[in-house]
Amino acid sequence: MRICIVVDNLNPHAGWGRLALKIAESFRANGHEVGFIVEKKIAGLSASDLVAHLKLSSLKNLLRLPVTLLLIRNFIKPYDVIFCFDVNPNAIILNMANLWQRRKVVIYALGTYSLFGDGTLIKNFFMRWAYRKAKKVFIVSEFVKRQIEINGFKLKKDIIAPVGVDANFFHPLLSEEKILPYPFILTVGALKPRKGYYFSISAFSLIAQEFPELKYVIVGDQEIGTYYQEMKSLVHRLGLDNRVIFLEKVKDEDLVRYYNDAKLFILTSVTESDAVEGFGMVYLEASACGTPTIGAYNTGAEAAIKNNSTGILVRHDQQEIAGAMRKILVNKNLSDELGNNGIEWANKFNWPNITRIYLENLCAR
Repeated sequence: MRICIVVDNLNPHAGWGRLALKIAESFRANGHEVGFIVEKKIAGLSASDLVAHLKLSSLKNLLRLPVTLLLIRNFIKPYDVIFCFDVNPNAIILNMANLWQRRKVVIYALGTYSLFGDGTLIKNFFMRWAYRKAKKVFIVSEFVKRQIEINGFKLKKDIIAPVGVDANFFHPLLSEEKILPYPFILTVGALKPRKGYYFSISAFSLIAQEFPELKYVIVGDQEIGTYYQEMKSLVHRLGLDNRVIFLEKVKDEDLVRYYNDAKLFILTSVTESDAVEGFGMVYLEASACGTPTIGAYNTGAEAAIKNNSTGILVRHDQQEIAGAMRKILVNKNLSDELGNNGIEWANKFNWPNITRIYLENLCAR
């Protein structure tokens, strides 16, 4: 089977890019051919892949839409399945380009860009049309399904298809050498509002004096809008300049070590009207390394964390978040139990198991 993956980018350090590359690797390992249509060109992109203007947020892209559709239409002819990351704009554009052709268009609803917005009637019309045209809708979690259907739109042909984790790469390390010379807690995720850093940093400030040697390491892209600077200002106001460490562009080999050495992993994402955390691959990566996790209710963390078994789910309350941190930090038996359970839990999401779900449904009529 020839599968075309349509995704914004193939940046291995970004959530979508990392996921798309892993899915492609898994499909190829099962004997299928894979090509890409992407919005952004990146080093290493094959000459046989297509860079196209998928986003319609500018007048320039709208004016060249007919040319873009023709370009995509010709490109997808050899493919059996078009696998679109989210609906807006990818599945909308691909369904337009696929009119009167017999390519099977499949939507992978991951979160924000598969949700209906308020007051955007034209966009919502085309999103509903794309959902109905799709041969199959993969949804990353029950949480995302609820968010899609919250406005009264009922999905059909849908299946829950979570993301996977490379448990052969993310696993407990035997080396006693530490990546940092001090104890720390960890978050991995781009610096943007829906990641909920305001809550996790504020909660950390409540336990900072109690654990004077503990630091908070945040690994993520700092170049998205002004949020990074806002969080730096928050850290300064809370007197945590020497306690909160911001890092970016960390190699995967080092990321495994950060996960392993962290006392706990925390990501208290928030659900906004136009942005959500659909699942959270990073929770599974941390669990696969044997690290307890903390995530928030009413987010995709509900699917990635087994509450009170692999980690703790919390409300967006600074005292409650700080209490969950403290609970793990002071109780080694609990920390070890959550970590060991997490390894077993993450193995259920190992890519061979998740790929089997994808391919069984891609091949189904």
